[in-house]
Amino acid sequence: MQAAPATYTPPGSDRVAWVDYAKGICILLVVMFHTVNHYEAAVGAEGWMRWIVDFSKPFRMPDFFLISGLFLSRTISSNLTTYLDKKVIHFAYFYLLWLGLTLLLTDNDVLRSNPIEFAKLYAWNIIQPTGVLWFVHMLAVFYVITRLLARLPKWMVIVAAAALQIAHHGQWLDTPSFILNRTMEYYVYFFLGYAIHQVVFDVADRAKARPWVTLAVVAGWAVCNFWLVEQNFHKVPVYGLMMGLAGALAVVEIAALLSKWKSARFLRYCGQNSIVIYLTFIFPLTILERTLASQGWIADVGTATLVILVVSAVTPLLFHLTVKRTPLIALYVRPQWAKIGGAKPKLAAAAA
Repeated sequence: MQAAPATYTPPGSDRVAWVDYAKGICILLVVMFHTVNHYEAAVGAEGWMRWIVDFSKPFRMPDFFLISGLFLSRTISSNLTTYLDKKVIHFAYFYLLWLGLTLLLTDNDVLRSNPIEFAKLYAWNIIQPTGVLWFVHMLAVFYVITRLLARLPKWMVIVAAAALQIAHHGQWLDTPSFILNRTMEYYVYFFLGYAIHQVVFDVADRAKARPWVTLAVVAGWAVCNFWLVEQNFHKVPVYGLMMGLAGALAVVEIAALLSKWKSARFLRYCGQNSIVIYLTFIFPLTILERTLASQGWIADVGTATLVILVVSAVTPLLFHLTVKRTPLIALYVRPQWAKIGGAKPKLAAAAA
């Protein structure tokens, strides 16, 4: 593999390459998590991909939230109306739209037999977003919380958020609310992405500047993370928080290294369209998982989950390209009527 002299960034792009690679890693890990869990539950057996899901459990969502907070410093002090439009209504639109589409797939029998009950189910998923789309819902919540806390010293918010994460992780503090529980569990990572974004970018820059040292560090982290997961330390308070942060920074370093090579650019494309994949993957996943589980065309469970993973990740990208110049692009680009003011339409993935 031939290294490029600098981070590979397509001409005219103002995106940070390694951030896209990090998001690409995260979204594939998320799709893998659901693929493995769904298919193994359907066939009643475990496959060889299970260890990857377990290995990534401490940092899969923490890294996604850390990355999501990295650029918030650019807009945190913007006009309130603009902020709400770009950071709250933006994600609310896609959550409400795709929640309905997802429920049509998973609970269409309820809709046919009892439309009122289906409407209640839809409303309940707004209050308790327990389905696969909960990350989009929580992003809107976290942007609101951060705006409200913007005047407080950052160290104070970090300490409080970390204390809540530790208390919830240790099952000392739990509530009936999914939103409150996920806030306690993940807000510390989102706020850290915002509060120490320069530190994160410095980590990425050092990783690119010293690739061999970075490889050694990442290898050491991987061994430690594997052992700690095997010993269930990720379930222990404080350890869980530290493993989440360490894993998130390790993904940053891995992404920084990958951004040096053109041959890894498909991973970057996945990151650039991470929300496209996130919103859509459950549809091909559900169809293929049910088909393979019932037909048994692929005997090996791990291989079957790998096939489902690839199809579930690639199909949304192909579908997005297909509808790009049709009215169906409203599935991924917020239409004008769903905006406050006359902001230029923007791909859902661009803000995540």
